[in-house]
Amino acid sequence: MKKFGFVKSVLVASMVAALSTGCGDDKKAESSAATSETKDAGSLVFVDWGGTNTDARIAQNIKPFEEQTGIKVTVVTPSDYAKLIAMVENGTTEWDVMNCDAYWGVYAGAKGYLEPIDYKVVTEKLDKAVELEHVVGAEVYDSVISFNTSKYSDANAPKSWQEFYDVEKFPGKRAMWQYPVTVLESALLADGVPMDKLYPLDLDRAFAKLDTIKDSIVWWTKGAQPSQMLSTGEADLALAWSGRILNAKDEGSPIDLTYNEGMRIAAGWVVPKNAPNKDNAMKFINYVSSAKAQAAFSSQIPYGSTNPEAVKLLSAEQIKRIGQAPDQIEHEFYIDNQYWAEHLTEVVERFNAWLLKK
Repeated sequence: MKKFGFVKSVLVASMVAALSTGCGDDKKAESSAATSETKDAGSLVFVDWGGTNTDARIAQNIKPFEEQTGIKVTVVTPSDYAKLIAMVENGTTEWDVMNCDAYWGVYAGAKGYLEPIDYKVVTEKLDKAVELEHVVGAEVYDSVISFNTSKYSDANAPKSWQEFYDVEKFPGKRAMWQYPVTVLESALLADGVPMDKLYPLDLDRAFAKLDTIKDSIVWWTKGAQPSQMLSTGEADLALAWSGRILNAKDEGSPIDLTYNEGMRIAAGWVVPKNAPNKDNAMKFINYVSSAKAQAAFSSQIPYGSTNPEAVKLLSAEQIKRIGQAPDQIEHEFYIDNQYWAEHLTEVVERFNAWLLKK
């Protein structure tokens, strides 16, 4: 009886073990299949500018993209034009997609440093102005007139670049980007050139106008600096990027801006030449170009969209905040990406030489 019981126990144990092993094999197979599927989805390296911009991109775009596609995204900051070029020239490309100024994307594409955008994969319909051969529009920000609200109010702050350059009527230091893009445009606007007649830039006229305020300029080289300069009183007025000013304002800094004569700069997506995960890069670009993805990004950080349908997903207050209400847009303009792509090197050289002149 005991022997029978022992044999029975062994048989039962064996059956349980067999069943357990079978179930375990099934679970392992399922797990292995899922792992294989995720592994097969691959990965990509995404390069961005850092700070609140990248925080918003990770939360609103990258995490949902990973969840939807299984593609693992490694984030690298900051975007670095010189490093991308060096990688391509040395045959050591590690990055797959980078956020850059669209005009630089046109320039780098013409030089052979970028892959063409695959519009068979990137099928979302964007503003035609930013659907280009080697770069496609990501978001839009404005170079705007901004001011310290302890010194100026909405009522008496400069409302145009002509007023911004008037140091007698509007005294104080001006913080300006130590780079010619948008700075030269601001000078020509201040000198009376209409927005639709700016290009090709009259460089002699622009530098002559800059001469009139050179002694009142303090220069910035990083996007976060203008808001800091305004907040501390180092500058009273600034040519600054809209999103940075609005973020600092939200955090309590005594600063504000006007979108009047705002210079719209499209940031874009580019894929470096010989990117190791080019196919996944194109999938990523298409995903973040959707109206839903762009609206989600704009809801966290005050940058405009390049997908016209994205604006329809935002509230009237959000649209006004990012400068995309119809009454704002008619007083703003896109900088000419093609002009800057063709003339960037020579104009930067002339600008740097002008900086050194007393």
